[in-house]
Amino acid sequence: MVHHSNADNAGGGKRGLRAIPTKDLLEAIRDAFNLPISNDVIDLGGSSNLNLLVTANNDKYVIRVYRPYVSKERLQDIQYVRRKLREGGVPTSDVVLTKDGQSYIVYDQRLVEVEAYIESDGVMDTWDRVEKGLPLLGKIHTILRNVQVSKQGKHPLFANYIKPEDVLANTRKGIHRIKGWENLTDGEKQLADAAEELSELVSAKETPIVSTLPRQLVHGDFWDNNVFFRDDRVVLVADFDFMGERARIDDLALTLYFLIFQYEEERLAPLSHSINAYDSSLGELLTANERNALPLALARQPLWSIGGWIALLDGEETARNHANGMLSQVQWALKIVKELERWQEVFRSPMC
Repeated sequence: MVHHSNADNAGGGKRGLRAIPTKDLLEAIRDAFNLPISNDVIDLGGSSNLNLLVTANNDKYVIRVYRPYVSKERLQDIQYVRRKLREGGVPTSDVVLTKDGQSYIVYDQRLVEVEAYIESDGVMDTWDRVEKGLPLLGKIHTILRNVQVSKQGKHPLFANYIKPEDVLANTRKGIHRIKGWENLTDGEKQLADAAEELSELVSAKETPIVSTLPRQLVHGDFWDNNVFFRDDRVVLVADFDFMGERARIDDLALTLYFLIFQYEEERLAPLSHSINAYDSSLGELLTANERNALPLALARQPLWSIGGWIALLDGEETARNHANGMLSQVQWALKIVKELERWQEVFRSPMC
């Protein structure tokens, strides 16, 4: 069996827990993939899946064990998307086939795939690397614009994303949970109130324009250790766990959101430059409507924590830990909405 870590199940047990390696798992992989992997494994981290670095025949491989909620259809779509991107010049992983020619196995009710390991010396966690990585995100969106996948491929059950049309209802679920905690702290009370105000403002301003934004398949988590560098260039785009169909500016907004809180400052001029770096490689440039909507997509980002993870995480302690530190992010997002015209002006048109 696959043993599990115990921190972050969600959706009433639906998500399942991140696996940890066992000798039986490694033996199943040796047999299925005909790989004489050693028992010395390195957990590469990752909040969703178990990712193990292993060695076989002096070559390095990554074993990925998905959580139980990932269906065969969704994994097949993820592998298909990675292949289409690779054909288009985006560096994505290529799976190792089993000795029966399959791209994955099922072990203990979990899907398992193996891929060749790509050497890297950095991840996309600096302003400079984000600016170098964003043109690739534009290329990804251009390639995926006409790629079709199944319903499971379009709609992940768990993701760092909240639909604009679900902002009010789902945020209220998170707020209700927060307010139900025992010994509620002042910070948690402030978070609930701020999240309520933010959800109402964002919903009111986004509702009239959401239907006008083009939707397509996107990566879903283009940031940090999902984008690997070597010698100052991107060598691997990984982790398509949150892949789904949504407005492409949501994918861009997620990257910008993480970037801002990595450095705890707005830096509007560099943000504008980053947006233009992304725009430079799009087959169809951002429209004026998309640029006007982008600050609202940016302001909506903290609400996937409130209406998604806090509402859905099974353990109260885990949910409260997730809430810790969210107040500053929600307050920052409120500032965007209340100064919307200033943000829209900065993001409005490409720099000459």
